Amino acid sequence: MNNLNIAYAALLHDIGKFYQRTTKISLLNSQEIASTPIHANGYHTHIHSGYTAKFFHDYLHLNDQLEKASSGHHINEVDEFDSIIRDADRIASKIDRNDENFDFEENHKKTRYQYITSRLSSIMGNIDFGQTIYDSKFKLTSVDQCMNPCRNNIEQNTIESIEEYKKLFTQFIEEIKFDNLLIGKPTPYKYHRMYSLLYKYTTLIPSSTYETNNQTVSLFDHLKLTTAIASCLSQNNCNNFYMLEFDVSGIQSFIYKITEGSKTKTNIAKSLRGRSAFVTLITNAITYTILDKFKLTQANIIFNTGGGALLLLPYLDDTEKIIHNTFNTITKELYKRFNTSLSVVYAIEKVDKFELSNFKTEKALALKTKLEEYKLKKFYPLINNDFCVEHLEDKEICELCGQNYVKKDHKCQNCLDILNISDYYTKHDKFTILYSNLDYNNCLMDLGFIKIYFFEKIPHELINKSDFYYIDAVNHFEAGNVKLIANLVPKENNTILNFENITKTLDKSYGDEKLGVLKMDVDNLGAIFAFGLKQGKNNDVTLQRSLSKYLTLSRFIELFFGYKLKQICLDLSKKLKNKNENIFYINYAGGDDLVILGPIYGILQLANKIHIEFKEFVQNPNITLSAGIHIQNPKKPIRFGIKMADNALEASKSYVKDNRSKNAITIMNSTFSFEELPNILNKIETYRGYLNDKTNPLSRTGFYNIMSHMDNKTLDEYYSIIPIIQYSLYRQIDNSHETLRKKILQDLTTLKTDEEINKQVTIMKLVILFTREVN
Repeated sequence: MNNLNIAYAALLHDIGKFYQRTTKISLLNSQEIASTPIHANGYHTHIHSGYTAKFFHDYLHLNDQLEKASSGHHINEVDEFDSIIRDADRIASKIDRNDENFDFEENHKKTRYQYITSRLSSIMGNIDFGQTIYDSKFKLTSVDQCMNPCRNNIEQNTIESIEEYKKLFTQFIEEIKFDNLLIGKPTPYKYHRMYSLLYKYTTLIPSSTYETNNQTVSLFDHLKLTTAIASCLSQNNCNNFYMLEFDVSGIQSFIYKITEGSKTKTNIAKSLRGRSAFVTLITNAITYTILDKFKLTQANIIFNTGGGALLLLPYLDDTEKIIHNTFNTITKELYKRFNTSLSVVYAIEKVDKFELSNFKTEKALALKTKLEEYKLKKFYPLINNDFCVEHLEDKEICELCGQNYVKKDHKCQNCLDILNISDYYTKHDKFTILYSNLDYNNCLMDLGFIKIYFFEKIPHELINKSDFYYIDAVNHFEAGNVKLIANLVPKENNTILNFENITKTLDKSYGDEKLGVLKMDVDNLGAIFAFGLKQGKNNDVTLQRSLSKYLTLSRFIELFFGYKLKQICLDLSKKLKNKNENIFYINYAGGDDLVILGPIYGILQLANKIHIEFKEFVQNPNITLSAGIHIQNPKKPIRFGIKMADNALEASKSYVKDNRSKNAITIMNSTFSFEELPNILNKIETYRGYLNDKTNPLSRTGFYNIMSHMDNKTLDEYYSIIPIIQYSLYRQIDNSHETLRKKILQDLTTLKTDEEINKQVTIMKLVILFTREVN
């Protein structure tokens, strides 16, 4: 059995769990029940494996060695290929569950069919740093219909639960039957197609629920991890593996290395967005190049952050040599294109099956340590006699990046590729990316070690190809490694608006046309992955660390930033009085962070909305976000604005109050907890209402003068100017508006700390900004 067959069999080994939960009455025939083990007392266990056999028979028309290896992985009397799936399944599930022995008919009745009624608990509810944690559950849907988990989950009865599973399973089968391309023996296309459909339909299904009602690992992530392990075992069936981690260095400086001037003005927004996508493409290209060297599939990607990846590789005699030679080639090709702007570092670590099951913290830290050490010698493969010699031949410098030598139109090859990528992302919300050294027309980018192609639809010749290739399914589930990307920019006539026009997308009533730059990320993400999942107490396997849980946690954080974020931006754009369907420019969103630009009023509202939605999504006070916002003239260089937003984010990361740290936002050099932001926004809207109401006597100029008196004052200095504030308000607001005057006096003259003064001044500055008339 070849590598592809092993991967396909492993990918579907537990699909029977999905099928089984559509009924409480057995649908298995004698041949299918024969794929389940028999207990010493005479009854069959692991009934779900019989449904795996039934799935192969009913929908893939397969009844061969591959089906036997996939469905018979719980039977001890197996051949070499069957044992690979069995061993991979045992390693993948060792920590997450130990309950499949309870998968038999009498126990199903005894537990009132809990295996059908239980729903996937949010893995994010397991993160524990001392704050109260809750169990919340996801509704059973496809991943593109994913809703926030519900803390007050009402247990459904068996009939309702079966109907939910039937509905979802029917949708899954309809897609399998749609073009009949999945029938028969596996091909690269069939594998990619099945992989994407499983991601869509099994990400919100619990992997195993026979004994516990708190299953946090999705069926998809168990299938994926089992496939990764089986693919390694098929090359060397031993107890050891390699974990490989790599990072692309120089990303931030590369993304914002744009020359901003009159000649490049029209391409700045396009180039900025293209550069973020460009870096992600390079990361993916490196990932697939490594996998290709070992004939592995995308299942062996443990995570891919857009700027690095962690891969599971087989333990072979020449694994280290293959990795070393491959990264030498990649380093040389990257240097040809980027000089030292972008580079790659890597580290490998041997793990045994026990360390893999538990995903030991020590191994993760060892990889990080090696990565840091390698950064000191990352250009070593390049050193030779000609390293310091470059023949210029009267070349000119690229006008857009100001670094590389031009190819045509006064732009270097990198910038030309970046603009082409940006154009494609702008014009296509859904598309497919092929990574391969196969020759096709319209190669978008040749990196030297692999070629990258973009297609609106998968070419017919790929469907019939026998050589393995790698494809990303961007914002769709047709086939490949699904990438849900927050692909959103303000457009007019299918062209990205420049930053000046982006600030004009809101009505003038929202104030000054300033650009807001929002930078945001998850607090303590490294600690969350390293220490947030505690070791189990009292041998409770549902609480222990595992690689499967790591996968699921990573996937759901990615789901928020890659999928839900886009809808948050669109919903808020619709809510605000605007001149465009969307007012936000998502420069980057992936992994655990984001950079978004837009009109400053909208950006502040967006930061609050993202925080609220993230809080609802994670349902755990131990997982928080921090943010930094910079305000600037849209004509100023954007790279400086993003740097200032990053500085503001760092200030938020340093925030501490009431023994709680981070979970904060910084704007105008003021930092406050995200929990305070809704009240601050309400105050801003109240003051905006006062200043915009022509019947109110409070003038914007008078309000500004009071703010100027209060600005940069200590508490003692503030007490000394309270009479000035009172005089100003009495002078502006007569007795006929006494209620209004009392409200404002209460806000402005009863502050008790330096922090309260600073917060009030920031509110007033924002009110002035959001009411300024534009000439």
